[in-house]
Amino acid sequence: MATEASNEALANTPPRPRVLMLTSTLPRWEGDAEPRFVLDLARELNTEFAIELLAPHARGAATRECLEGVPVRRFRYWWPRWEAAAYQGGMVSRIRENPFRVLQLPFFFGALLLMIVRRLRCSPRVDLIHAHWLIPQGLAALVARVLANRCVPILCTSHGGDLFGLRGPMLTRLKQGILRRCDAITVVSRPMAQQARQIVPGLQPRVIPMGTDLRERFIPPPDDAVRDPTHLLFVGRLVPKKGLEYLLDALAQLRRENVPFSAEIVGYGPLEKQLVEKSRLLGLTECVRFAGPASHAHLPGYYQRAGIAVFPFVEADDGDQEGLGLVMVEAMGCGCAVIASDLPAVRDVIRHEETGVLVAPGNMQALADALRWALHAPHCMSRISERGRGHVLRTLDWAITGDKFRDIYQSLLDDDAGKSQANNLFGKR
Repeated sequence: MATEASNEALANTPPRPRVLMLTSTLPRWEGDAEPRFVLDLARELNTEFAIELLAPHARGAATRECLEGVPVRRFRYWWPRWEAAAYQGGMVSRIRENPFRVLQLPFFFGALLLMIVRRLRCSPRVDLIHAHWLIPQGLAALVARVLANRCVPILCTSHGGDLFGLRGPMLTRLKQGILRRCDAITVVSRPMAQQARQIVPGLQPRVIPMGTDLRERFIPPPDDAVRDPTHLLFVGRLVPKKGLEYLLDALAQLRRENVPFSAEIVGYGPLEKQLVEKSRLLGLTECVRFAGPASHAHLPGYYQRAGIAVFPFVEADDGDQEGLGLVMVEAMGCGCAVIASDLPAVRDVIRHEETGVLVAPGNMQALADALRWALHAPHCMSRISERGRGHVLRTLDWAITGDKFRDIYQSLLDDDAGKSQANNLFGKR
């Protein structure tokens, strides 16, 4: 009888709304060092919504698999051996590294568009599209909706580079069209909302930062003895907007002053060889270690050993800059004191000398002065790190940001259901 009742309850349970999530940033396989904030969001929401992830293929990756309970489909867009338009620093960085890769972009967009159209035309029915990045995902979702003749609502999330970068009259007009036509827009910081309103006056994007796991993964070490207050850490892609050249120059000055420190740079990207050579020329080989990429599972160990995490972000020549800086949140969650550049989006996370220390972006001397002071004032930095962890725990844990995305998903689905009922009432299809 109990089994029959359980089966009847399951049969009467309404199916979860189905969400097609589009991204070009996703772990390519288990333990990959690619950023995983989109996967984390999908996993967080997968209990209430049936999430499907659609991402570009990469050499060595499966075309279909299930990552942490979330089904993933990866589309091929070039000969598999030479697919190189995505991952390892992002699409813009990959093309800057090798301009011939721009030839892959039309095929990339065409393959993405075809996959979305096919998915919209088959069962089970997609109830909502969540596109990460305006271009190409947001654009492809809008075109696919027309081609598939489906009125599925589209939520587009901008992460920074697509909004601040990709400049020029044609790209700006394209962004305007996407921002106006999507059913909802979210951005990951307040300065990004201001930038979106500059592109489309009157637009009201919702600010929902990408969160992270600050209760089980990015937490302080169980024993503070593992932390070295003179150990500095950088985590991130080795691309121009991260400002690592200024960090190396600042560390070289501290080295000349005989300030004791060690530093570790975790990440990879197109500037890796250039930065390693610069470190060698500055005489930093003995005190600066390039650790290469680290999987998400291993990142907490790096943060927990460091006393200070340094993020010398700058605005790149093409206008690209940090949309939020989730690595700062991870570091603060693990109890690191953070020194970061005073960029607009960074102020959403760092309050100067309260939850972290801000320095002028691109100013090597200001960065060196802040590092010297921090290394000589471990007690002050300890108090800052405590306040920093409390701040991100209250505002940027997945338990908080996940609820915000649940609300906007449900709002879009409710609006779509209301429109469908109205259409049926008036005999529209």
